[in-house]
Amino acid sequence: NGRLIPVLKITSNVHPGEDKPEVFYTSTIHGDETAGFVLMLHLADYLLRNYQTSSRVRNLVDNLSIWINPLSNPDGTYRNGNIISNPIRENANGYDLNRNFPDLVTPNTVKQKETLDMISFMRKHRFVLSANFHTGSEVVNYPWDRWTRLHADDTWFNQVSRAYADTVHKYSGPAYMSFLDNGVTRGSDWYIIYGGRQDFVTWELQGREVTIELHDSFFTQTDLLPVLWQYNYHSLLGFLE
Repeated sequence: NGRLIPVLKITSNVHPGEDKPEVFYTSTIHGDETAGFVLMLHLADYLLRNYQTSSRVRNLVDNLSIWINPLSNPDGTYRNGNIISNPIRENANGYDLNRNFPDLVTPNTVKQKETLDMISFMRKHRFVLSANFHTGSEVVNYPWDRWTRLHADDTWFNQVSRAYADTVHKYSGPAYMSFLDNGVTRGSDWYIIYGGRQDFVTWELQGREVTIELHDSFFTQTDLLPVLWQYNYHSLLGFLE
């Protein structure tokens, strides 16, 4: 529907060609899963506001190129104009964009414009680390989603996912992010999907991506958004570190 997909680059030197590892946070590929959209805006604001006063933030911004895409399915989220009202999971053409990436098992899926543009963007940058944010559960999900065999770096994936969830537990209520293995799962142990972003990034682009489910409700009520930020922002920083 002609909407832009916004991406913000935060680093100490935003000029092209700087020699820093590039990392990527992206959210709301499902248009009705809006908590990550708001948390990504909070994170961008937090990094910018605290660069001068926080050594932790300064270290991240000085040593990484941090790319934040708060909303990757704008037509699903803003299906009713310029307010978020009754958002839907799919894009304007009715496609689930997180089943639309190139996949060895289902290679003939018609690729949507949002998918093609995201692939082009990610191929250009070759992010060394990335995470995509969802809601509907409370768990950190790591590759593989389509295969039951282990990734060669399965232990590493489990460790970084475990660190995210364990850090959350220090700042959250006792029941938050306790799904499956106390907030962590290998994707195919939960359920198998094909055409997912996480496996495309990790297999075809040789990146390292996880999927972070932030809240049991798909459409998070407004008063819980500051709570989710307090629960997660230490982990958002720690994952990039």
